Amino acid sequence: MRRVVPLLAALALLTGCSETTGGSGTAGDPTPTTASGPAVPTSAAPTSGSSAGKPADRPKAIDLGKSDPCALLTEAQRAAFGLDRPPRASTSSVYQSPTCDFLREDRKYGVRVTAVTTTGIAWYTDGSFDVEAQELQVAGFPAVLGSSPEDPQTCYLGVDVSDGQMADVQVASFEGTPQEELCRLAPQVAGAVVETLVNG
Repeated sequence: MRRVVPLLAALALLTGCSETTGGSGTAGDPTPTTASGPAVPTSAAPTSGSSAGKPADRPKAIDLGKSDPCALLTEAQRAAFGLDRPPRASTSSVYQSPTCDFLREDRKYGVRVTAVTTTGIAWYTDGSFDVEAQELQVAGFPAVLGSSPEDPQTCYLGVDVSDGQMADVQVASFEGTPQEELCRLAPQVAGAVVETLVNG
């Protein structure tokens, strides 16, 4: 199974007009029915815990149930990553969770943050998501970095913040930024998201 990359569509609209959709947040994603998530039916999304077969070792549990992903990168954090376009809220049709795009005017790369409440980071390693998965830690929280040579414009990262929940970060480029650089950025962006969650 392979994840679609709707963030690239959002990047492509940087020079055009955006649509407005219902729900909270500002301008909606132009393709809300395929926002941030693997290209599989929602019913196929796993509901497993944060890790496969063992308790998660995390500094604390953070419930994302009421989190606004557009607030998970502060203005200062967005400036540090050059994300100078207004955040755009929508809903992930696969995760059934709120998501937000943070884009750059120069289109070097864009970031999508999803507050996933329907599955944990086991999604990256249990066969649900066809990527090369690398386990790591982000600010002391278990995390998994995902990439695929078939999708060189994107890098994915899920951070285990609670059982059956994750902060999901997608970094994608419309201008040919190497995947290696995107995968260096993903843990940095995820670290900023976790910092906001911990301090929130």
